[in-house]
Parts: sequence; structure tokens; C-alpha cells
Amino acid sequence: MATTTTPFFISQKEINVIDHLNEELIDEIVGQSVDIYKIDTTHTKDNIYGESTTKYFNVGFRVNCLIRYNAPEVSQFNEVGPDMNSTIDLMFQRNNLASGSLNFFPEASDICDWNNNYWEINGVTEPQLIGGNPNFSHAIKATAHRSRLSSLQIEERPR
Repeated sequence: MATTTTPFFISQKEINVIDHLNEELIDEIVGQSVDIYKIDTTHTKDNIYGESTTKYFNVGFRVNCLIRYNAPEVSQFNEVGPDMNSTIDLMFQRNNLASGSLNFFPEASDICDWNNNYWEINGVTEPQLIGGNPNFSHAIKATAHRSRLSSLQIEERPR
């Protein structure tokens, strides 16, 4: 029978202080945010393989997070010309996502709108455990790659 233990030197009060400081840092000081568009499963029809040729998205909502822009990589194609691929890492604070009206968890295939580009989330991990305890999961990291507007079937916004 598995029992849950708390870290010996870290109390819940200290965890709350860490969460509060990080929330204030992300929301008030850094001030980075992305617009998230989740797939509308009621209107998106899939085939027998669970795939869809046309995806519909719900109305986007803004989420505060830390964003790391990774250096773009240029790959050469013989007939088409060069192609530039770039990725971003999105770091969300777990408690901030679960509280309030958001109640949001990033998932693969969610679309992010940041820096006048659309990014599709590839994967999600939870790399930060305070004190190494799984009960004190602190951050959620999502990696995303830049998507072409034509592949998303989203009309471009006027600039």
C-alpha cells in the first residue's frame, strides 16, 4: 500500500509562499501571456482513425506564463528553398491554471497565439516538483512549434 509523505524540511506554508511569489512574478512583473485556442470537439468530426481534415477551435482565452523562444533552425530543401522552423517553451504555474475561471490544462494540439505567430503544442510535462515530492508539482511546461496559417485553417487577423 502506497502512502503519501510530505517533505521533511518543507511545510505547506512555505509551498504557499513559493506559489504566491511565483504567481506575482509571472502576472505582475514579467507580464508575458499567450492566447490559447482549444479544439472544439463538438463541431470537429473525426474519421474511423480518429483523425480530422478540418478542425474547429473554441474562442481563445489569455493565459499568463513564461515564454522561452528557442533559436530558429533553417533546413534546406532542394526544390522548394529554405524552411525555417522554430519552437517555444511555455511555462505555466500549476496552481494559477487550476484556480479561478481558467480551469485549464495545456494539451497537445492546442493552438497558441504569440508574437504574431500561431504555435501548436507538441507535448506537456511537469518538470518541477518542490522537494522532489509529486504532491508539490509546481510548474507545467508545454513545448510548441510554429504552425503555418494555411495548415490551421484560421483566418488571419487584421494587423
